[in-house]
Amino acid sequence: MTRIFSYCLLFLLFTASAANDGRKANEAYENGNFEEAEELYLAAIEQEPDNAKLYFNLGNARAKQGKVEEAIDSFMEFRLLADDPEEKALAEYNIGTLLAEGKNWKPAATHFKNALKLNPSDMEAKHNFERALAEQEKQDEEGEGEDQNQENQPPPEPSEYAIAMKRQAEKLVAEKKYEEAYNLMQQALEDDDTVRAFNDFIERIKNVSDINEN
Repeated sequence: MTRIFSYCLLFLLFTASAANDGRKANEAYENGNFEEAEELYLAAIEQEPDNAKLYFNLGNARAKQGKVEEAIDSFMEFRLLADDPEEKALAEYNIGTLLAEGKNWKPAATHFKNALKLNPSDMEAKHNFERALAEQEKQDEEGEGEDQNQENQPPPEPSEYAIAMKRQAEKLVAEKKYEEAYNLMQQALEDDDTVRAFNDFIERIKNVSDINEN
């Protein structure tokens, strides 16, 4: 049986000071030494922090170790640095893959949809998007009997996805991009209810964003 969800792996030649560490990291990855590959990619990133492809391969190395939160963070960094829409689509696809493997169908569908927007010809992303939507629908039907009033409930334990999105929002805040940070968290909240755990943070950046607009 073929796997419905699979990783895309992008290996390209690295240049300048990161070349040696990058190539050694590729070798470690291909040999299944994912922890060593992660360390080598991080060393290469220290030398070339704007080399987008290093972040992508780092994300794959982390994903292979089951480090979902860290992998998503790496793919998000790649997406921010990449210029080509099809390369950005690979990051969205891999984030969708990680979420789908954890049965987080709603955010998975969102990221597969994002991948399709960036690369409409990706038939595998389309197939996975349709599958994620179907699984989300079943999940929603199973949860229909649950209490929908969440206002008086304590904040849930944040998922790895929620933590990764907050980390990205914090980076935007550090760059004083408050509106972008708020929009990112709002989208994450639509996809993953556990983002409610960071409601205080969301409210804080919303207030700052509102002040900046006035």
